Amino acid sequence: MGMHSTYTATHYKDLNIDWQARAVTRHGEDILLTPQEFALLQVLFDHRGQAVSRGDLLHTAWGYPCIGITRTVDVHVKRLREKLEGVSDKWEVKTVWGVGYKFETKE
Repeated sequence: MGMHSTYTATHYKDLNIDWQARAVTRHGEDILLTPQEFALLQVLFDHRGQAVSRGDLLHTAWGYPCIGITRTVDVHVKRLREKLEGVSDKWEVKTVWGVGYKFETKE
């Protein structure tokens, strides 16, 4: 699983993500994310439509070894969802029970 290394900015549906500035906006309004939340969004966005395990998120987003304790991912995903809730009706961070999470579009 790789990071978003080749793009500088992405306009996706109603979301604007500046990967280098680590900034997220919607219709010109800033959505303030912590570095951990931004890293989660980055990995989930890179693998949109695909389930990403909590262990892979720990390792890929933050560089932590997958040691079996992944509740910290759940807490950060919850906070990310709270910040993104209501931002768009075109996509969401969805739970894949027994696996992890995925960035899913609603067409």
